[in-house]
Amino acid sequence: MKKFEILSHAVVLSLLLLTFSPFSAHAKAVWRESEAVRVSGLVEKPFTITIESLKKMNVSERKNAAIVCVSGETRQTMQSFKGVLLRDILDTAKIVMPNSRERGEYQILVRSSDSYNVLFSYDELYFGAAGDDILLVFEEDGKPIEKEGRFVLFCLSDKVTGPRLVKWVDRIEVSKINLAPSTAQCK
Repeated sequence: MKKFEILSHAVVLSLLLLTFSPFSAHAKAVWRESEAVRVSGLVEKPFTITIESLKKMNVSERKNAAIVCVSGETRQTMQSFKGVLLRDILDTAKIVMPNSRERGEYQILVRSSDSYNVLFSYDELYFGAAGDDILLVFEEDGKPIEKEGRFVLFCLSDKVTGPRLVKWVDRIEVSKINLAPSTAQCK
C-alpha cells in the first residue's frame, strides 16, 4: 500500500509541475501573448504601441526575408511583411540625450515576454546600415502575426538573422551605459 501511495503522490506532483511549469503549452500561451509594446526609459514621450498605432506610423513593406539560425539553416522565409523601423519608433518617443558626445553610451533593449532580449546601440541604429533594416513587424502575408506574438523584431541585413529575431516583443527600453572611470593601471 505504501508503494502505491508514494507512486500516486509522485504522479500527482509530476502533473502539477508540468501543468504550472513555464514549459507547459498552457503557460507558454499565457506569458507570451502581448497586445502592446511599451516604449520607455530615457525618452521624452513614453508610449504604448498597438497594431493600430503602428499602422499610423511610417510603415515599411518588405519581401523575401529568410530567418537563418547560427548553424546556417533557414528556419523560415517571410514572403511579404509590414513593419516600422525601430529608429522611427525611437524618434516618436524622442530619446533624451543632453550630451550628444555621449551617444555611444546609449543602448536600446528589445524585450520579449518569453525573456529573450536583444540589445542595439544608438550608433548602430542611427549611423549604421543595420538601422535601415531593423523592423518591428506586425503583419505577414497580409495577416496579423499570431503564432509568434503580435510583434516580431529582427534585422533583415544581418547575415545570420535568427540570433537577433525577437518574438513576442513587449517592451523597448532606452538606457545609458554607466561608465565608471577605470581604476586599472598598467605596470
